Amino acid sequence: MRLVVGAFQDGRGARYGVVAVGPSGTVLRVWSGGRRDPDPAAAAMQAVLEGMWQTRRLGRRLRLCVHPPEVARWLGRESPVPDEYLSWFVQVRALSHTFARVEFLPSSSAEVELARRVAQQGICEEQPGKDVELLAR
Repeated sequence: MRLVVGAFQDGRGARYGVVAVGPSGTVLRVWSGGRRDPDPAAAAMQAVLEGMWQTRRLGRRLRLCVHPPEVARWLGRESPVPDEYLSWFVQVRALSHTFARVEFLPSSSAEVELARRVAQQGICEEQPGKDVELLAR
């Protein structure tokens, strides 16, 4: 399973979009949210934690594609986590143990745009059977 997470600044703080994609490319769930503070990294950490919690029963292997890319590097233990994000990091790492395998990768440009669209439109719904390419349009 792939979880696409993107967080972005907007005029009211930071918004995030999350898309859960099954192994065949079918969109399983889409949702968005926001924070009053304008920190996209904090919003991304919150979205990753929510995404892992929401999808933990849908599969044992999880590939998280995260924007901003520094958040993916922190979660993948490729760079040090700043102190203000340590509590999020610890929660995400603890929840990762409920999966057989978890990968944290930076989002591709197409994934960033998909997450941005979800965040901007405020989408929050189940998407059974919808193809990820159709959602991107």
